[in-house]
Amino acid sequence: MAETSSEKTEKATPQKLRDAKKKGQVPNSKDIPGALILLALTIYLWVMGDWIIAKMAELYIISYQLPTLPFNQALSAAIKITLEIGLFAIVLPIIGVATIMGILGNIVQFGIIFSFDPLIPRLSKVNPGEGFKRIFSMKQVVNTLLSLLKTLAISIALYIVMHVGFFQYMNEIKQCDIPCQKEITTELLKQLMMMILPLIIVLATLDLLFQRMQFEKDQRMTKEEIKREMKDAYGDPHVRGARQGMRRELTEQDIQARIKTARLVIIDIGLAIALYYEQDVTPLPVIVAIGKAGMARKMIEIAQIENVPIISDARLVADLIEEGKIDQYIPTSTLDRVAKAMRNNKR
Repeated sequence: MAETSSEKTEKATPQKLRDAKKKGQVPNSKDIPGALILLALTIYLWVMGDWIIAKMAELYIISYQLPTLPFNQALSAAIKITLEIGLFAIVLPIIGVATIMGILGNIVQFGIIFSFDPLIPRLSKVNPGEGFKRIFSMKQVVNTLLSLLKTLAISIALYIVMHVGFFQYMNEIKQCDIPCQKEITTELLKQLMMMILPLIIVLATLDLLFQRMQFEKDQRMTKEEIKREMKDAYGDPHVRGARQGMRRELTEQDIQARIKTARLVIIDIGLAIALYYEQDVTPLPVIVAIGKAGMARKMIEIAQIENVPIISDARLVADLIEEGKIDQYIPTSTLDRVAKAMRNNKR
């Protein structure tokens, strides 16, 4: 079937990705924060386990002594130990570790984002038809399968550890004093976490890869959308006026997107300049990228992959770089030469 202009076959441009990020639309795996929280809490309990047990024992001993005290004194002591030992010494550090790692798990995926756009009420969110589509979408199906796989993997790990170690644990713990029981219990939990943690990390990584692939697919654009974006960027005199005098520092991702839409790449030794032009979109060709040394080589590589015409013209490159700027029309002194080059090298 022939490809139509309404099909979303093109990768999202850097501008669209930036706009999506402003709206809080980013690839996000909920399993990554969960895996980091589990890992951090395991390490925390491993390091601080003896201290926590000592605090719990202290809490138990004081609680056992409370009934022997006068009511007012017992109430004061109960509040004190609940706050000092139960809350501040045991509970809050665990909550703090979990909270910090949960935040860090999101930051490592997409950085720090402040956006209220997801909180804005929209009719599509309560539309039964849209909800039905979301439930049976491929993304939801894969998310469900990953959840089932995670549950199955953890269940198998639990079964193996409990089947192999639990009965031995029960036999040994009956013959142990309290320090021995603590050591055996710690060893059993250690074995359990050593099996579960790698599984959780692997599944979280798979989920992150899927979420990024799905996000890239969701953000794809039609050729018309790319053309419209280029027209908005280069055809609007207000946009040009706002950008006048600026030389943008382009990332590799920006370069790739710009070369893909370029009409012509002109090169010299260690230099490359990409021009965009389309009738009814821009009145004159626009300089969309300038590269030197390694960046120039990268531009040439991308142009070859994307079948963008490449010509060598040292004088034209020098004039364009000397008089022109990124995101502006080519200098008038180069119009005839650029027009001739584009006529002779049609894409």
